[in-house]
Amino acid sequence: MLPEAEQGEVETAVSQYPDVKAAVDSLQHDKERFVQLYGVAPPNGIRERLMEVIHQENTQEGNDLLPDELRAPVPASLNGKKKEKPQPRAGETPVKQLPAAKPSKDRLWKYLTAAIVVLLLGSIFMNFFFFRKSTDYKSRYESLIATKEKLEADKEQQSLTRLKETPAAGEADPLENPGFKWTKIPGGGKYAGNLVTVGWNEKTQALYLQAQLMPLPPAGRQFQLWAIVNKKLVDAGVFLTGSEISQQLQQMKAVAAAQGFAITLEKKGGSTEPSMDQVCMSAKLVR
Repeated sequence: MLPEAEQGEVETAVSQYPDVKAAVDSLQHDKERFVQLYGVAPPNGIRERLMEVIHQENTQEGNDLLPDELRAPVPASLNGKKKEKPQPRAGETPVKQLPAAKPSKDRLWKYLTAAIVVLLLGSIFMNFFFFRKSTDYKSRYESLIATKEKLEADKEQQSLTRLKETPAAGEADPLENPGFKWTKIPGGGKYAGNLVTVGWNEKTQALYLQAQLMPLPPAGRQFQLWAIVNKKLVDAGVFLTGSEISQQLQQMKAVAAAQGFAITLEKKGGSTEPSMDQVCMSAKLVR
C-alpha cells in the first residue's frame, strides 16, 4: 500500500532491525485476517442470471426467472381462448381502457434498484471501515519510521563512542604497531581530493580505517570498504565519514587476504555484493 520509495525504506529497516520486522509482520497478518474475516464470495451464477433476466424482461421466460413475489400475474384464459371484451349495448358510449403498465418491467427495475441501494450502502460502510484501517496503518507506519530513525541514531552514537575508546588492555595502538601496513586510497573523478587510509595487519588479520577527507554520503546511503582478493571484492564493512570522526580510527571487519582495497557507495547498512557502478576509489596494497 506504500509508494515505492517508502517501500524501500521499510524493507531496509526490516533487514536491519528485528523489532521493525516483527511490527511489519504483525501488519501483514492483520491484513490477511481481515480478508479472511470479511471476504464474501457472490452466489454462483448471479451475474449470468441477472443478465438473462434483463435480456428477457418482456417475455414469459424472463418473468419465470424472477422470484415469485416479483412475477407479473398471468391473465386467466377460458378453455384455452382469450377472454373476449364485452360489446357495448345500443345507446351506450364505448369506454376505452388505457393499456396497463407492464408490471414485470416495473418490478424488475425496483428489484435491481433495491440491489443497487444495498450495494451502495455496503460500499459506504466498507469505505468508512477501510478509511479507519488506513488511518491506523498510517499511524503505525509513522511509528515504525520514528523507531527506525531512533535506532539509527543510537547505532551511530554507539559507533562514535566506540571510536573514541582507547585500545583494549594489552593491545598495541595500530598507529604504533609495526605489524600494520598503511595504504592511502585517493579519490578520483567526482571524488578527487578525497582520501582514506587503511591499515591492515596480515598476521592478525586486523583492519583499521581512517576517513581523513571524505564527504557525508547522501541520505539513505553509506560508504563501504572492500578488500580486493584475486580480482574480487570481499566485504570489509561500512564506515562513517565527516569532520567529527576524520581523525578517528575505525575498526573494520577482519580480512584474511588482500591485494588492495576499494570503496563503494552502498545503501545504508551496507551490501553483501558490491555495486560496481558506485566504486568511488581504489588502491593496491602497500608492501
